[in-house]
Amino acid sequence: MHEPNGRDGRNGRKRLLSTRLNARVLATLVLAVVVVLAGCTGIGGLSGDGDTADATSTASGTNADGGGSGDGADTDASDGTGADASAGDGAGSTIGEDSQAEDNWFNLSKPGHYEFDLAGMDEETGKQVTGRLVYDVEVAGAGELTTSVDYEFGSEQFQSTTTGPAEEFSAQLFLNEAYAPIAALQSVSLMYLFEMGFTDPTVGNRKQSTTDEGTQITEVTEKRTYAGLECFFVETTLDGEVTQQSCIRGMEGGIAPYAATHTDEGELELEVELVEYESN
Repeated sequence: MHEPNGRDGRNGRKRLLSTRLNARVLATLVLAVVVVLAGCTGIGGLSGDGDTADATSTASGTNADGGGSGDGADTDASDGTGADASAGDGAGSTIGEDSQAEDNWFNLSKPGHYEFDLAGMDEETGKQVTGRLVYDVEVAGAGELTTSVDYEFGSEQFQSTTTGPAEEFSAQLFLNEAYAPIAALQSVSLMYLFEMGFTDPTVGNRKQSTTDEGTQITEVTEKRTYAGLECFFVETTLDGEVTQQSCIRGMEGGIAPYAATHTDEGELELEVELVEYESN
């Protein structure tokens, strides 16, 4: 494996270790590891013929912590759909057999182009900033790929180009600033599935929970499309205040193409939006 060439504005390992993680996020990350290793979903971004390169990293202390599920008693409060996505219509046309070409769409073990717009809070300054994250994956030769990463978020910058076997990318890509946006997309997907009993989303699905922090409601409100990928828009509120928004594709549809989390004060913490996607 060739060493990556580029610059990073900050120490990715240090920022990874200093990222704020509360108990719920730790539980989510443990769940993510279990689910991905078990091969139960396509959310990990690890699909493909090899031991895929899951492109992830840390930045700005964001952790997709948007007030997800709590430790309190859960009660389904819906129009009868509850968390049962199979009862509704629409999920099959987006996530089912007819859309297998889009399943597990974020896959760095194959040639492709992924571009995300970023917005949110700079952890050090507390100011709202914008940025972008771009992955380009190209065939470099027999059994090898070249993966380029271009990341900017406020004053943070990271660029690298790595060439080698696809299965060797993972360790390199986990330990740089570009991890946080992808981790946010993975986390909101897993949090939704965990909260809704691992059923695919359907418009109208709604769950109300009582937590130590208040009354939390998670609801699927509509279908949306990001860069050609259909998904189900999910909004989570805590005592009426929006804490998290996402667009979920379901257990076999890959990670969410959109996620936004908010601080306890209601400010935007991190927003990640897929704006360009091409699978070669």
